[in-house]
Amino acid sequence: MDCVQQTTTGGGSGEQEGAQQQTTVDAEDAGTPKELQSGGCNASSIAAADVSQREKLTVWDRYVVHGMIDKGTFSTVSLATLRSEQHLPVGARRQFAIKLITPTSHPTRIAREILCMRKIGGQRNVVGLVDGFRHQGSVGLVMNYIPQEPFHQYYAQLTPAEVQRYLRQLLIALERVHLHGVIHRDVKPSNFLHSPRHGGTYVLVDFGLAQETDQGVLSLRGPDPCPETAAPAKCEQEEPKQVVPVRKALKRPLKLSNSTTNDLGGVPSRPNSSGGRTTAASRPPPPSACSCYGRAQVCNRCLVRPEMNAPRAGTPGYRPPEVLLKYPHQTTAVDIWAAGVIFLGLLSKLYPFFGNVDDLTSLAHMIEVFGYERMRETARALDRTLHCDAETMAKRPYSLRRLCQNFRAIHYGRELGSGAGGGDAGGVAVAGGSSPPSGRDEEQRYGCDNCCKPPDTCLCQRRRAVGASAGDDEAEPVGDTDCDEYGPDAYELLERLLETNPHRRISATEALQHPYFQVQY
Repeated sequence: MDCVQQTTTGGGSGEQEGAQQQTTVDAEDAGTPKELQSGGCNASSIAAADVSQREKLTVWDRYVVHGMIDKGTFSTVSLATLRSEQHLPVGARRQFAIKLITPTSHPTRIAREILCMRKIGGQRNVVGLVDGFRHQGSVGLVMNYIPQEPFHQYYAQLTPAEVQRYLRQLLIALERVHLHGVIHRDVKPSNFLHSPRHGGTYVLVDFGLAQETDQGVLSLRGPDPCPETAAPAKCEQEEPKQVVPVRKALKRPLKLSNSTTNDLGGVPSRPNSSGGRTTAASRPPPPSACSCYGRAQVCNRCLVRPEMNAPRAGTPGYRPPEVLLKYPHQTTAVDIWAAGVIFLGLLSKLYPFFGNVDDLTSLAHMIEVFGYERMRETARALDRTLHCDAETMAKRPYSLRRLCQNFRAIHYGRELGSGAGGGDAGGVAVAGGSSPPSGRDEEQRYGCDNCCKPPDTCLCQRRRAVGASAGDDEAEPVGDTDCDEYGPDAYELLERLLETNPHRRISATEALQHPYFQVQY
């Protein structure tokens, strides 16, 4: 789909989507050729349309809509040209993508997206805002039209040099966003527009889920509760005056749904960074307060506690461990992990690498790839405790280099028609269509009890001799003697991008200085 694409990251009713399409598309269908309605929105398709049908129905004052590009839960994107340029030849008209956001979207979400596009966009591969308007209760955002090909159609054909260029351009965009203290939160191929057939344009789009860090300078958290003319110190001094005794303020029993004051001292609850309310009653007690802490079971007292509040926005398969573990203090490292997952897909020729599954299944996939001990240490660094069954706790990490080589061999074998691997991805439990290990019989037959592969093709970071026990220390680290066309620097950067501990994960600026980008392919 060569279009600007809106990501679907949340649920929405079919009636709302149908109503939105009625206001943006149905009015155009009467005079729009079928090839434009089907999504083939480019200059050549417009030129091929009948001359008598070129004058499309004008929905907005300044633009003429030529067809819908894409439709998501929160918006509809259409291709348009300026009304003032309709006298020009079709190929000479400037093309724009108009994103019409549904009226059901929260105003804060819309304002956040507009602010990011205005302050950050327009340079260094970040989408900019050309124009904006309101139409029948909806907000329209006008951007330059960027032709795009679906990622799954070209990612496996990219050469090592093109993979390097793709990752560099993505990191350039993330560096621009992160320098402003903003987390994009939805980095994925469909939000990083690129078309190999239409030049080397790269654009990062869709800031609907963007969130500001503690060091942010764009004020994405919403208006300050104090007047703009008041100094911060004065606001802090006046805040206690707003406290009202509970028994005098409320004439009915206090409920959990009340947001005025809580029953622990009458202190008003304050909104947290995730948009919810944090009160003294909802703060989790210290770990030592409950006898079930550290055990593989949860007591009845803990079962009725409110869920932990932490930002969880994003697309499954691209969310890092800190999001899955509901760590509240998330940083721009969230986007770096997503970039690493994209890089992993490019190197392995497997897309998507991690699938669209629930949080616990996603954690299980990470344990399968990175090993239990590493994920347990990551959870501990995030003040979390990770409990698994004995079989999962025995999981040892795979070598990302060998994992990529394994999946590439399967991909190339399928392309050649030999069916290498027989559709089985070597027993790696990732969501690209592969299957988990088959059991002890295959362990004995193949030799490795972790990846179920023969010793010479073992995927583990440390090899174990055939017949060796699980506690044997004779394992040797996998070497880089069989380097491939990407070179060792590519896999070293991949390891840094996919560091499970966000406190040690590489930044976009540091990644751009990595030796991998000095390699000449």
